Amino acid sequence: MVYTDLAGLKGLWSPTDYGSGIEYADGVLNLFPLSPDKQLHDTTTTQASTGLQIGLWLNGTHGCFSIVAGEMDLQIKSLISYLEHSRASKIFLRLGYEFDNPSFGYSDDPSMYILAFRKIVDDCREHLTKEALKRVLFVWHSWSAPMVKKSLTLQKFYPGDDYVDWIGVSIFQQVFDWSPDWGGRMSDVENVLEFAKLHDKPTIIAESTPFGGIELKESSNDTKLYLAENEYDHDEWERWFGKVIDIINKYDVSMWCYINCDWESQPMWNKVGFGQTLLSSNKVVMSKWYEKITSNGLKDRQFLFSGSLDSCGKDIGYLKENNTQSTRFGLSHFYSFILVPFLVASGAFFIPYFVLGREKKKSKSGEKKPLLANIDESISLSSRSTTPIKKPASVDDNKV
Repeated sequence: MVYTDLAGLKGLWSPTDYGSGIEYADGVLNLFPLSPDKQLHDTTTTQASTGLQIGLWLNGTHGCFSIVAGEMDLQIKSLISYLEHSRASKIFLRLGYEFDNPSFGYSDDPSMYILAFRKIVDDCREHLTKEALKRVLFVWHSWSAPMVKKSLTLQKFYPGDDYVDWIGVSIFQQVFDWSPDWGGRMSDVENVLEFAKLHDKPTIIAESTPFGGIELKESSNDTKLYLAENEYDHDEWERWFGKVIDIINKYDVSMWCYINCDWESQPMWNKVGFGQTLLSSNKVVMSKWYEKITSNGLKDRQFLFSGSLDSCGKDIGYLKENNTQSTRFGLSHFYSFILVPFLVASGAFFIPYFVLGREKKKSKSGEKKPLLANIDESISLSSRSTTPIKKPASVDDNKV
C-alpha cells in the first residue's frame, strides 16, 4: 500500500517521506518473490507474487476540474506508464480515495469527482496494453462516515458500474459504541457495503485500524469518560478485530487491509489519537491473528494468501468450475485474499487517510489548499491534450 498525489506521483519509482515513513511502491514489490507460476513458465518475467494498493489523491474539486480540463494529462500519462511497467500482479487503484470525507474537498461538486474518475479510467483503458489493463482494478473508496451535508448521497458520487471494479470502505472507530458523530457508526459502513451489493461489486476494507490503539491508550478524553462510566468489551481482539471479521463474514468482503504500525512513533501522527496498532504489541491480539488469519492449512482457515489474487473477489462457484486450487475457505461464503500492508514499526510505506486533505492555507479566493497541493515533479511525457473545457453544470445521476 502506498499513497501519492496525481500532481507529483512521488513514492512510485523512488522513495519519499511525508513524515509517516517511506512511501515506495517499487520498494514494496522488491520485498516479495516473483510469482510462482511465472517462475515456472517464464524465466524472463519480473512480475512479483503480490498485489499493490495505490491511494491516489486528486486534490478535491479544484484538482478534479484540472483533470477534466486536460491540464493533468502529462501526469495521467506518467501514472499510466507506471501502471504499465509495475511488477505488481494486481494493482488496486483508489482514485480520489475517501471522496466523501468532508476535509478532502470533493463534496463541493460531486459531479466533477465523477468526471475526473471517468477520465482517468478512460485514459488507462485507451493507453494501457491489454495485459497491463487486466492487472489494474479501479476502486471507488468511501470513508464510511457522515458526509458534510445530508443532501449528499453515495449515488451522487458514483462514477457508474462501467467505471468501478471494486468498492472500498474505511473502518476505524465506527465499530465502537463510543464513536463520535463525525467518526461514523457501523450503519455508515454497512450503508456502503449494501450499495456495493446492489451494484454487484466486490468489496475491500481499504484502510482500517483500531482508532485509539489496540489497548485504547491514546483514546480521547471523551472516550475515556465513556469507558469510565459504561460497560464495554475488555477483550482487545473481540472489541475491534472480532467486529471487523463479523462485517467481513456478513457482507462477503473480498479483501482486508490492516494498518499495522505504531502511529505515535511517526512525527505526522504523534498525539493525533491513532495510538499503537502493531499486532505484535499485544500478545492476545498477536495470538488471535495467527490463529484466525495466518494459520495456513488449518481446518477452519478463512483467508487466502499468496497466489490467490486471481481468485480474489470471485464467488465459490467460479472457483469450483475453474478448478481453482486454494480450497480451504472455512465459511463457505467467504473466499478472499487478505492484504496485510507491508509496514515496519515506523509505519513505512503508508500515509494514512486525512493528511492529504488537511488544510494548509487558503488562497486569496478562499480556496482550501491541501497539504500536497503544491507538490510538483518534472514529468517528461508529452501531453495528449491540453485544451481546456467548460465545467459541466451537472451529471445526471440516472446515467451513472
